[in-house]
Amino acid sequence: MQPCIYATSGWGIHDERWTTALRDVGFEPTIVRLGIDAQSPSDLRRAVDSHSSATTPVLAGPLDSVACHLTGLPAPVVGLSWGFDLHTMGDTRWLVELEGLIVDSEATALIAESAGVPTTRITRLPWGVDLSVFTPTGPKEDFTRWGVPTGAATVLSLRAHEPLYRVADIIDGFANIADSNPDVHLIIGHSGSLTDELRQRAQQLHIHDRTHFIGSVPESDLPALLRGTRLYVSASEVDGTSVTLLQAMTCGTPVLVSNTPGNLSWIGEADTGHVFQTGNAQDLARGLNAALGDPSTNDLTRRARNRVLADADWLRNVSRLKQALDRATLDS
Repeated sequence: MQPCIYATSGWGIHDERWTTALRDVGFEPTIVRLGIDAQSPSDLRRAVDSHSSATTPVLAGPLDSVACHLTGLPAPVVGLSWGFDLHTMGDTRWLVELEGLIVDSEATALIAESAGVPTTRITRLPWGVDLSVFTPTGPKEDFTRWGVPTGAATVLSLRAHEPLYRVADIIDGFANIADSNPDVHLIIGHSGSLTDELRQRAQQLHIHDRTHFIGSVPESDLPALLRGTRLYVSASEVDGTSVTLLQAMTCGTPVLVSNTPGNLSWIGEADTGHVFQTGNAQDLARGLNAALGDPSTNDLTRRARNRVLADADWLRNVSRLKQALDRATLDS
């Protein structure tokens, strides 16, 4: 196994995924975590420097909180874009100092190119999906355990309850179509700082009896959950490549998403899914009616799954990680 450094902020499920991927392609990562192993950016830089050498690649992300503090080290630093960090980052001029950059969508790659990063240093590596797990066939969730009547259709949200994911827009949009779709129920997964506010919103809009908050769902339960729902919805105001969106597409679940550049990389209106204007609950309601009443759903979900099979097979795409680190080491 070849040594490398994995520098991150905190620790979560995505870190587990990246460090597993590093091992899968032949690297043994030394992990340095801002806020855990290093309390400040300068501590992080010293820690990474102490573990690295000119031939030890460093994979560092998010860009705006971790990688930006590691340029100029003797070691080759490959920046790892986390979802939407490039979309919200102010000064991007420092990106040209990286030996490599990994992005998860074409929209993010274009931002990097506009900042002056040579295309030869950019590796597009979508988060991707384990296609052996997320399949159209298999068990389906029984939503009656959350109080949904037998046979009712469900609309599912799984984004965190934080401002940028705009879950309130989904509640507002559902309220607009609830009377005309009496057999449809809204399922709100995940949690966050806005959970109580979202519960109150459903109460105020008189849809609380058809809005079910189910909390965070283990990754192992997601395939059945996605297969069992009529429609998956994401209203996020910014995204790179959303893993959950790809998982829904792979499970054959129709999707309705906000028209962010990251989402539009995967979803074309009435082609691989349905799209609405970001931040517009009225247009989201229109999208709900369009998706729930779409007579060509089977053709749409087939095209969506084929799109993921072609470009987001995680086990195939992860080989690009080794290529990016090896190329950065050779070029440094």
